[in-house]
Formats: sequence, C-alpha cells, structure tokens
Amino acid sequence: MQITITGKLGSGKSTVCKLIAEKYGYEIFSTGAIQREVAKELGITPLELNIRMKQDRSLDDRLDSTVTRLSLERKGDKLIFDSRMAWHFATDVFKIFVTVDPMTAAERVMANPRPEEPYDSVEDACSGLIERSREEQARFLSMYGVDYYDFKNHNLVIDSTHRTPEEIVDIVWEAFEAYCQDPVANAHREYL
Repeated sequence: MQITITGKLGSGKSTVCKLIAEKYGYEIFSTGAIQREVAKELGITPLELNIRMKQDRSLDDRLDSTVTRLSLERKGDKLIFDSRMAWHFATDVFKIFVTVDPMTAAERVMANPRPEEPYDSVEDACSGLIERSREEQARFLSMYGVDYYDFKNHNLVIDSTHRTPEEIVDIVWEAFEAYCQDPVANAHREYL
C-alpha cells in the first residue's frame, strides 16, 4: 500500500520519508523538492512561489495530476508521497500528518538551512514558516475547498516536537500495519 505524508513546515516529514524509504524499501515522490527547484529556477523564495501559485494554478494542476496518475498506475508499488496535498489526490493510501511546535520547527530549519530559504534568526525562521503556512493554507482552501490542517483528513496524526525521527517511523509503521489489517477499526490515530 502507498503512503502519503504531509505536515507542518519543519516537522521532519521529509526525514521520516527518507527513513521509511531506507528501512522498508519505499520510493519517495516529493512535490516539495519539485517546488523548491521551480522557485530556484525562477530566482524566488518558496514563499514567493506560493504567492505566485495563487494566481497561476498550472504547477499545482501538474503536481496534482501526477500524484493521481502515479497512485493509480503504481497501485501495488511501495511509493511514499512527500507532499502537502497528495492525501487529497492519491487513491487508496495511508495518510500521515506530522505536526510540530512552530519554534521547534524554526530551530530545525535553522540547524539545516536550505539556500532557497535564508533566515537571519530562529525568530525570523518562525515568522517565515508561519507566513508560508498561512499562504499555503489559503491557497488550498481556495483551490480545493479542503482544510489542510483538519486532522480528520488523515489516518495518523503525530506530533514530532519531542520525538526523534526514528521514534516517529516506529509509530508510523505500527499504525500502518494495523491499518492494513483492519482499515475501518484503525482509520484514525493521534499521537500528540
């Protein structure tokens, strides 16, 4: 079964994806990596790209249709979608949302800086991440009519603030296996 993982910026979801890929043989499809590359090509920040994408849906439409196509064409494959909205477009998948305290997220981003997301301080990073999240949320509500932060949209919600990526992977895998055995009884779990 395929997996989607999404969550707050700086929650560690991409790290969790990599660990799942290594430990369980999953292939990662990352829409964030594609968006960062597009922002870099355009010479703008990811926040500026989010703002631009509100007026031009072409990149979103391309990403969304690719997620839907891959989830159908590769239904039996071990594929994990590292994507804000894959949970909404992929079919028959286990949906994970990773949340985190905003200041912890900012500290993580500062500890692992990306050239396309330059911040001067932890406070600056916190403000930037919050603003970027607001822009994304507004775009998703406007475009899709769905609340990205509604935990009921996901099978597993986990807070990464005080957990290591390895601990998160263990919780994810336990919940995933339970879901595969009985999707109805294990449709939603929260570790907050």
